[in-house]
Amino acid sequence: MLSTQELSDIAKRVVHHSLEIKRGEKVLIDIEGEAEEFSNQLMIEIYHAGAYPFLKSTRVSNLKKLIAGATKESLNLWLRHEQYKAEGMDAYIGIKAEENIFEYNDIPRDQYQLYQQNFSQPLQLDYLGKNKWILMRYPTKGMAQLAKLGSEELRTIFYQSCTMDYKKLSENVKPLKERLSKSKTVTVTSPDTDFTFSIQHMDSFMCDGRYNLPDGEIFTAPIRDSVNGVIHFNCPTSFQGYVLEDVRFEFVDGKIASYQGNDRDLLKRILETDDGASYIGEFGIGLNPFITKPMNNILFDEKMSGSLHLAIGQAFPMANNGNKSAIHLDFVLNQQSSHGGGSLYFDKELIRKDGIFIPKDLKNLNGVKGI
Repeated sequence: MLSTQELSDIAKRVVHHSLEIKRGEKVLIDIEGEAEEFSNQLMIEIYHAGAYPFLKSTRVSNLKKLIAGATKESLNLWLRHEQYKAEGMDAYIGIKAEENIFEYNDIPRDQYQLYQQNFSQPLQLDYLGKNKWILMRYPTKGMAQLAKLGSEELRTIFYQSCTMDYKKLSENVKPLKERLSKSKTVTVTSPDTDFTFSIQHMDSFMCDGRYNLPDGEIFTAPIRDSVNGVIHFNCPTSFQGYVLEDVRFEFVDGKIASYQGNDRDLLKRILETDDGASYIGEFGIGLNPFITKPMNNILFDEKMSGSLHLAIGQAFPMANNGNKSAIHLDFVLNQQSSHGGGSLYFDKELIRKDGIFIPKDLKNLNGVKGI
């Protein structure tokens, strides 16, 4: 799907911009699925930086067998083994090449949750505790089908959105970040959505290709108990091999008071994970001009221009509202006119209308001209 030169360009971006790999550093490349040529280019670039690549490559069919027969004891043993190997690494590159997001659906939910809670989640927290890490989704035919795109269109979106000028985007976002820091309230209106919360004194963080590729969002978090109103998400969200669609939350004083969606049982199970799962841990605004339509992949959709997203559960340390949870699950609202439109206000100022930024100093965030 991607040429050797394109993969080399992206590998250079990962090694030199995202991770800023230095001579002598040890870098773990962790691949789930098939991404052989990309891993080759990453190893070449890591060696060019004078650093040392380490490769962990897991076939999905093998992983399924490991999960299906696992016990809590075996998962704890496996976790300690992987943690020992990861301990000496200076940087982490996590890549998923998903041909079929429903691949794990034939594993009972309770068994998959056992794997998530006792292996996958704690190991990823260890990886993300390092100073240098990045998570990526590698384009596949399955991803193209899920996004309802041709392979060539997906290739173009992936390449352009990974290799865009993130330094320029970060510069263009400064006026938006300044507005966030000065504002007290955020209001979101769209069809079946009227939603408000306080961000007074909350930090914000610009995502400019350091921790994800593709990237391009700015996020903060609501004051935990300030969230009120209704929000109806118009993009699907995948969770552990299941797709949640048409999700609607009603909030009262920060907490989800009622919920609707295509799979209420799954939503109920998610929200009952712990107390923090019913509160918001993140509010983000999508800014990547090369991602313009939903792709049913959260690492792309949350960066989509004209979108915003909320995550229930754990807050990030960069914008910490104190919410704690074992989960962090994003839901996306596309406010482009093609998806019903909508408005975003900071205090009473209209910031974005139907996905287009209105204030003059934010115009460079509309389209690719400012990048």
